[in-house]
Amino acid sequence: MSTLGIYAVPKLTDKNWVEFKTKTIMSLTARGLNRHIDGTMKIPKPLPMSADGKKTLLNDNRTEATDTNIELSLVILDAHAQKEALAIQQLYVTVPNSVMIQVQNKGSVSAIWKAICLIY
Repeated sequence: MSTLGIYAVPKLTDKNWVEFKTKTIMSLTARGLNRHIDGTMKIPKPLPMSADGKKTLLNDNRTEATDTNIELSLVILDAHAQKEALAIQQLYVTVPNSVMIQVQNKGSVSAIWKAICLIY
């Protein structure tokens, strides 16, 4: 098993796809990562920069962002990246290396998951 307790997901084999898929989805959902795996999570965008590249702007592209706005934006970007990494990490520790090699360059966890589903 890759983790303990309610998050336990078996290592994927040729014989346990249904169990693996069900437990993976439930484990990621229990961790609040289901929108990442199903691809419905919107990827946050960094705040835009002024034309001269000297000022960070709010999303209206006119108002200069405060330090608080910038920090909040960075926190949101970091949180998204961390959740993607958590979901990808769970997939990588539960699939065979041969599968990981095939899917590792897909980018997002939802693209990785879709590729794994196509393999099995």
